[in-house]
Amino acid sequence: MEQKNLQATSTTSLESSVFGLVCHYQFENGSSQFIALDVQNGSAASLDNSLSFFTENFVQTLASSNGLILLHGYNENQPCYFVFNPFTKHSIVIPQPCINGFVIRVGLAFDGSQYEIVLIEANPIKSNGLELHIFNSDTSKWRMHHPNNLTLPSLPEFEFQELGTPPLHSNGAIHWEIGGYLLVYQVQGSHCELYELPNSFEDWSWQSTMTYRRCFCESGGRVYYCYTDFDGFHIWDFLKKHEYDHFGLYASYDSKKLRWRLVHSVMHEVLISNYQNSYSNNCDLEPYKFAPIAYNEQAQTIYLQLPGTVVSYNFDTGILRSICTYSYPGINFNCCLFLPSTSSGHRGRNLVSNGETELNLPIAEMEKLSL
Repeated sequence: MEQKNLQATSTTSLESSVFGLVCHYQFENGSSQFIALDVQNGSAASLDNSLSFFTENFVQTLASSNGLILLHGYNENQPCYFVFNPFTKHSIVIPQPCINGFVIRVGLAFDGSQYEIVLIEANPIKSNGLELHIFNSDTSKWRMHHPNNLTLPSLPEFEFQELGTPPLHSNGAIHWEIGGYLLVYQVQGSHCELYELPNSFEDWSWQSTMTYRRCFCESGGRVYYCYTDFDGFHIWDFLKKHEYDHFGLYASYDSKKLRWRLVHSVMHEVLISNYQNSYSNNCDLEPYKFAPIAYNEQAQTIYLQLPGTVVSYNFDTGILRSICTYSYPGINFNCCLFLPSTSSGHRGRNLVSNGETELNLPIAEMEKLSL
């Protein structure tokens, strides 16, 4: 399929008044439903049927970048990657490279004309245990890169996928959370750097279970790290180089550790009280049930996934609003994943919520695609 089919036809950034969410319903029979949402001003959600679709074969959402979605599935019974454009409904099948170790992270970078898929392999044969496999759409080939300037952090023997942190492509780089560190891969130059996360702990295999849900967000050209723990949820700003250079005056300065600035912290008691007051809901909301999805710095709003609903919380007003609700359709339901994506720009031409009535996400067969 020609590369031009994968070029995004419309973009809307997170800092604008409208941004996009994609809801991925995954069912135990292997089928999936993808629902595209526009969220306006942190209060009103609208469903865009033109970007929503249904697939009968198993696919797993791995990453998104500037309107493209990276999926993993099977083609003719062989595992492969799909780079999918929801605007054009076109996809390209990417065969998997030959890998000796384990793929521990996957990322996607799309600049509007070409894309790269990056696989991080934990390879015990290499001295630093790290190897990158990179697919470039211009060459349609995989190549290997060995970042000799860093060593792979120790990882737990088993990582819970539902507690994983989706990768973020921002400012020309892919960002991953890995073993209590932020791994940044600069697409231009294939350069990698490791930075300690603000919630890092000496034994990350234990700490990662205490820090329940995490995400990287982009807003206003900045990268934010959001996570929930026992106390509440917290948002940290990843400082740019010129912003932390002044710390170099101090002998103890370490750019790998002093790279973050705390933006917001909200205790769970505050959020749960607001939720119960707004919806007369006395359900027992535990900290691990809060999953940050996105942060809009301009609107001072964070978006959180709770069981059965997505809410927005405004830091200036302290107002919590329900954006949409979703259902668990019996025992055949596997999981429901939300991720930020490029907004369609249609702004809810098919179904609109006025902010007072919650938008209940449908479960129905939409346009079927054979990926």
